[in-house]
Amino acid sequence: MQRFRFRLERVLQWQMKVCELKENDVRLSLLAISNADQRIAQLREESLAAEHDALDHPALTSSDLVALARFRIRVIRDHERLAALKLGLVQTLKQQRDMLTAERRRLRLLEKLRARSLEEYAYEANRESEELATECHLSKWVSQAFLEQSGIGGREHRQTEPCP
Repeated sequence: MQRFRFRLERVLQWQMKVCELKENDVRLSLLAISNADQRIAQLREESLAAEHDALDHPALTSSDLVALARFRIRVIRDHERLAALKLGLVQTLKQQRDMLTAERRRLRLLEKLRARSLEEYAYEANRESEELATECHLSKWVSQAFLEQSGIGGREHRQTEPCP
């Protein structure tokens, strides 16, 4: 019997690569979200540090207050921009996870098809082996019966070699 060959092996390998690429996309999105979170935290720290520095000086001039107000406005805008960026990244991550789930489902389907095909191959190989063993046994039995019937046969003339 021929060796086992899954007809969709190349498709299965391709699907594995697709899943790996989708997993990498998810990892990159998680990293981008983490970076956005770090930038938001850094912005908060800078804002709090500037606020504390300003409040620690008892004599603030009007230009200092104007500069602090502008800084607060810039911090608010930067925070809104980073929050919007993070929201977009989270939505992209959700889409990527959905695509990854679908690709994994396809991969599992191909793996199940491969397993079923392998089971069928093993069944056919066993059936072929059993048929060969049956034919071998019957041929020994028929040749022994022929030898005994023609008067040639006895126990000493029986075939002792096993069938292949």
